[in-house]
Amino acid sequence: MILPWTCALLLTPSLAFQGPSALEPASLEEPSDSLTLQHRADSLGIDIDGFLRATRLDSTGNSPVSDAALGTKIDHARLRFTGENDDFAWRIGVDALNSPDGLSLQDAWISLNAPYDTRVTLGNFRPPFITSGLLDADRLLFPIRARNGIFYSVRTPGVQAEGASGDLGWSVAVQDGVLDPSDPLGTLRVTYDFTGLGALPWEGALRSDFKSRFWAALAVSKENSLDSDLARALELHYVDGRYSLALEWMGYGSDYDREEGVGPWSPNIDGANSVFGERRGGTHPLSITATYMFVPDLVELAVRWEDLDDVRGDGAFSSGSPVAADADFDRRKLFIGLNYYVKGHDMKFHLAQVQESRDGIDDSDDFTVWGLGMSLSF
Repeated sequence: MILPWTCALLLTPSLAFQGPSALEPASLEEPSDSLTLQHRADSLGIDIDGFLRATRLDSTGNSPVSDAALGTKIDHARLRFTGENDDFAWRIGVDALNSPDGLSLQDAWISLNAPYDTRVTLGNFRPPFITSGLLDADRLLFPIRARNGIFYSVRTPGVQAEGASGDLGWSVAVQDGVLDPSDPLGTLRVTYDFTGLGALPWEGALRSDFKSRFWAALAVSKENSLDSDLARALELHYVDGRYSLALEWMGYGSDYDREEGVGPWSPNIDGANSVFGERRGGTHPLSITATYMFVPDLVELAVRWEDLDDVRGDGAFSSGSPVAADADFDRRKLFIGLNYYVKGHDMKFHLAQVQESRDGIDDSDDFTVWGLGMSLSF
């Protein structure tokens, strides 16, 4: 297993959770409220935006973070082109640095309004499953996603329909599988906004306007190559003034994995690190994140605790070999971060530490990673 510790705060204008009514599915991202570098070609109706992300990573000697990911580097150089009119919207996004193969295609979709307040999307997009997977890299609190979201942050081609009725939103998608494109990946997500104020399109309490917000989501997903079982997700998000609290729980059916495991994971996720061979069948990982704004919209402390629930002997592939390891890791992670917002998530500095404890067969392999980074959206 490789910890994908890449740069300073991720998160983009992802989540189309707009307006005071229903929470809309987060798979179709909106351009960020960005800096003055943004250009709009009015004659063509095109918005051009993106972000750069740089980070410095260091770790203890027994860390699974690869040497290639350590040190100082720019790991994201994202450029997006977005357009819309009354009937449809479209986006094309590329990144020059988050793939070892060079320039990589990110979002590439066309979205069309349909009857009954429904929107249909065709193209390349993330599955509408869990918020920590739907947000882009310049809108997260920490240098990496919550582990639950890592597996669902990969974009594949497909079709999606989404809509809303009052405070209730829904989304359903059928896409090419992540592990095997010939096997379909199906996803259903339902959201509900208890306060009617809409979800914040990033992690934490930034720009909460000191109003209480509470929203929730339920989702199920099935990828045919992963035997016959389902993945299920429950999310609860609460923001109140200086505070925020988020919970993400997932349940994987006991037959969720392939008999030989699911690795190696491809394509590469979130920069120089990839997730290799994670086996999740029969596990119920939990992520809890809390934040506090020391100075409103300027300085935010964030703490995240994750329990991977990998205590059933499934473990992961042994490193570098497609041979299943009889591993009982019993892993837990504690993240502590401090964010300084110069212009919200569009320009911020980030300091963070993650400590992973292992109480299973390799309980002597606890490790710590430190990160210092900067994110600039334009």
